[in-house]
Amino acid sequence: MGRREARISVRWWLVTAIVAAVAYALLASFTRPFTLPADIVTAVPLVAGAVAVGWRIRQTARVGTPEAVGAGAASTNLGKTAWPAEWGRRWIAWVIVSVAAGCWELYCYVSSPRSAHPTFSSLLDTVDATRPGKIVVFALWLALGWFLAR
Repeated sequence: MGRREARISVRWWLVTAIVAAVAYALLASFTRPFTLPADIVTAVPLVAGAVAVGWRIRQTARVGTPEAVGAGAASTNLGKTAWPAEWGRRWIAWVIVSVAAGCWELYCYVSSPRSAHPTFSSLLDTVDATRPGKIVVFALWLALGWFLAR
């Protein structure tokens, strides 16, 4: 496959993924919050993301096994997970961001008046109160999940 065909193939998959995500977000916009259909529509991408991450971890764990390197070449790594070194830094960054967001949310939750200190959920409620807003938010949530699972 030439370079041009590879670009077309990647572009086709990207366009297909974007159209599918927007269509799925449109489907999600017809659900009411805290109902079974909304839970199902939300659970499907969560399960898909968990499966993708699990598959990725399994592939990463295979690095250094005799099947991946050659019989007997890495027998000392059997049973050990071969995590890339940069994953440690990435986890630390995500923990810091999560703790900062949690602290901000807690501060806004206990501060008064609520209109002067809105929480993330109250800000999100104003955005996804309309169908177009809900489509955009859900599509962005899907994109973030895809980015994180990648």
